[in-house]
Amino acid sequence: METLFMIFMIFVTCMVIFAVMVVVRDIVKESYANKRAQTAEEVKVVEKIVEVEKPVVVEAPAQEEPVKEPVIEEVAVAVEPEVEAEDDGKISFSAGNQQTLDEKYLELSAQAKSWYDELVKIANLVEGSKRIKNARYEEYKVGNSRVIRLTIKRGIIQTEFVLHNSDFKNFVNENKISVKQSATVIKLVDEASFEAAKNSISIVLEQIAEEKEYKKQLAREKRRAKNKKD
Repeated sequence: METLFMIFMIFVTCMVIFAVMVVVRDIVKESYANKRAQTAEEVKVVEKIVEVEKPVVVEAPAQEEPVKEPVIEEVAVAVEPEVEAEDDGKISFSAGNQQTLDEKYLELSAQAKSWYDELVKIANLVEGSKRIKNARYEEYKVGNSRVIRLTIKRGIIQTEFVLHNSDFKNFVNENKISVKQSATVIKLVDEASFEAAKNSISIVLEQIAEEKEYKKQLAREKRRAKNKKD
């Protein structure tokens, strides 16, 4: 009996030990499972933190092409020359960007101005004289005949006269020949040249007077010839 009781007690003790081991195993498994779950949760939290702290890369907007300003080319425009027509049919050109006669006159010396003024006074007092003045020259005429033309070039007064041989001019007029005679130019650089210019005015006036007389004579001869026929 005692032996059976001891065997029974050993069996019960083994069952108790087995039950305790099963309980301990379950506790260990549960603890291990809880620990794994906690670790997984911590990992997720860390990942979220990392995602939050991860620098956000913002793409810069595409840079616009710089607007190019239009290039303006300066074009030099040529100034058309002024066309000046004279009574004798001659056409001359003067550049628009040059100094005018009056501007050049203001730059003359006192001596040169006195020469200019004296010649203008003489020409202006001629009976029937007509004054022509523009930006390039000043001229005086009696009819279609030039008395004097004054220009200023490089600070020097230049006088122009049409001096011709009366006989030759009469021949040209009678035969209706077109002849263009070059002007005689006298530069006023001293008293001698100034006196020469004044004398040239006198010569031109004598030629004009001779031409008038010659035309009158021709007119008289034509009337006489006509009266004889009648």
